[in-house]
Amino acid sequence: MTKIYLAYGSNLNHQQMAQRCPNASYLGNTMLEDWRLIFKSVATIEKDLGKYVPVGVFQITDACEKALDIYEDYPQLYNKKELDVILDGTQVTAMTYIMVAKYGIAPPSRKYFNVISEGYKDCDLNSDFLFEAEEYSIKADSGNGYESTRWNQ
Repeated sequence: MTKIYLAYGSNLNHQQMAQRCPNASYLGNTMLEDWRLIFKSVATIEKDLGKYVPVGVFQITDACEKALDIYEDYPQLYNKKELDVILDGTQVTAMTYIMVAKYGIAPPSRKYFNVISEGYKDCDLNSDFLFEAEEYSIKADSGNGYESTRWNQ
């Protein structure tokens, strides 16, 4: 069984996705309407009317989803949500991960940000959205972001 998956953070990086989900296929990109990208040291999205998040769209297998569940520390760190998006003129329902609420705004590590930045290039996304989210995370830093052992080395 396959599923449509929306990536907005480090999973935009095609090299990372190929390692984690070798059977995933990149379908293209689209804009998620009424959401915005934020950092709680790692990326997440939150509902925000009138805002947009560029996303990479992948077709994934059940094995891919299991690998992503492990990577995203589901359901402890991220929950799953189904969202409708327009892909190539057709509305599709896709799954994505959204961070649990217990963490506050915090800037990403340089290493993590660079992986996402490469993903923006891989998916041909407008990096203004990424820089805006980083700038916001620096200004609104709560001191209560997620402490990532993977990215803060």
